Order: sequence, then C-alpha cells, then structure tokens
Amino acid sequence: MSENKELVASVNSFRANLANNYGKQIENFFASKTEALKFYSNVVASIQRTPKLLSCDPASLMNSFITMAQLGFQPSFVSGEAYVLPYNDVAQFQLGYQGIVTLLYRAGSKSVVAEIVRKNDKFTISNGKLSHEIDPFKSREERGEPIGAYAIITTQTGGTVEKFMRKEDILAMGKRFSKSWDTDFSPWKEKNDPELWMWLKTVLKQCAKLAPKNETLNIAIAEDNKDSDIEERMERAKEASARMNMGSMIADQKVGDTFNSLNGKKDTGKKKENSTEETTDTSENNEGGEQGK
Repeated sequence: MSENKELVASVNSFRANLANNYGKQIENFFASKTEALKFYSNVVASIQRTPKLLSCDPASLMNSFITMAQLGFQPSFVSGEAYVLPYNDVAQFQLGYQGIVTLLYRAGSKSVVAEIVRKNDKFTISNGKLSHEIDPFKSREERGEPIGAYAIITTQTGGTVEKFMRKEDILAMGKRFSKSWDTDFSPWKEKNDPELWMWLKTVLKQCAKLAPKNETLNIAIAEDNKDSDIEERMERAKEASARMNMGSMIADQKVGDTFNSLNGKKDTGKKKENSTEETTDTSENNEGGEQGK
C-alpha cells in the first residue's frame, strides 16, 4: 500500500515539474488547452503502466515526453502512435506504427497501406508492383505463418511507393539495430506485439524513405532512430571522419613544416652568401678609403 502511495506521489511530482517548466510549450504543441490537459493525464497513466520509467534519467524522461508533445501525439498504448520506454537507465521516445501513418497523412500522402503476408496468401511482385490476395473466410491459422510484410504509400500526385520485406530481413534488422531487442519492454517481443506491428513499422519506415516527407516526419524518424544502433553508428562515423580530417590536417602541417624548414635552410644559405659578399664589398671600400687617405 505504501509503495503504491510513493508511486502516485512520484508520478504526480513528475507531472507537476513537466507542467511548471514546459507548460507553455506543451500548450503550443496542441490545438487546445483541453488537449494539453489530456496529455498530462496520459503521461501519468503511461508512467503508472511502466513504473520503471521513474528509475530512468529524469532529463531523458522529460525530453521523451516533450518530443511526443512536439509531434502532437498523446502517450497511449491504445493509439499506438508513440511510446516512452525504459532502456537501462535512460527513457527513450519510440515512434509507433500508427504514428508513422498519422505523420505520412499529415505530410500529404493520399493513402497508406501496410499488411502482413502469410504463407498461404496469394502474393506476387511484378515490375515493382505488389499484388496481395487474401481469402476473407480463412482464419490466420488457415492462411499460414507470417512470412513477410509490405507497405504501399500513395503520394499527392497519385504515384505509389511500394516496399516488401521478408520475415528474416525484418527480424534481422530489428535484432541488429534495436538496442531494446533483448529487454522485457521491447516492442519486438511476441508477448508485447502479437499483431506484428513492429514488422509493419519496419517496412513502412523503409518505404517512407522514398516518399515525400515534411520536417515533422523527419524529426520523428530521427528521434525514433535514437532507439537503434543507427544513431550510434552515425555518431561513430562522424567521430571517425573528424579524426581522419584531423589526421589529414596534422599530416599536412608536418609536410608544411618540413617544406618551410627546407626553404628556411636554403634562405639561410643565401643570406650567408649575401652576408659574405657584403663583407667583401665593405672590405674593399675600406681599403679604398685608406688608400685615399
């Protein structure tokens, strides 16, 4: 009982800090104060659902919910648009499948379709065009095990962007890039994702790379990638590039120093020769002067 009171007190304290320090920004992110108040209530419900979030770095937890508000999403496991999940001691914003769909429509897409392909479905690809036929009277078991997923985005001009991925490729991507892959809270766990929304999210993100996007969608995908090793790989690549540039600068500096050093020695020699010539001339002049005397 006391633990529950402590949890409620901690959650309410976090909600108060969020409202007091970022209230104006959050209100600006939503269309009305009512939506902002709803956001705070959903923040409380989200943390109560996953109490481990309170053990995460406070700044990361605050930033994750602010990112969610910035995108106009409500923290809810029902909508499936976005989540805040604990990863070790850090809270991480994660974009849901429905969140990508919502943002694609906001960016002007006419339609967004994503489906799971099962073994007994009739599925073909011809010249990049996908065809998927499902018998609506067959159960999932009759349709067979899931073997892949695809997404089709229809743009404002009526064109389509289509992408299919096999089960093996989807899972390999999740295992390779998701830092939360092995955690109990991972959305990749079958118990957490019986509908295979992460499959649909993965193939939809790949499809969205070729579709028209706005700045909000770009921000959302960038924030979502922070859950993955992609972000760390990019940072490591930047660091490596910086080291290479620094090494090149040092090498260039060494070459320049050597070149200047060699030139300096040559100049010194010339100066010595000139100095000798000047001394000789002076000597001759002095002799002439003495003779004149």
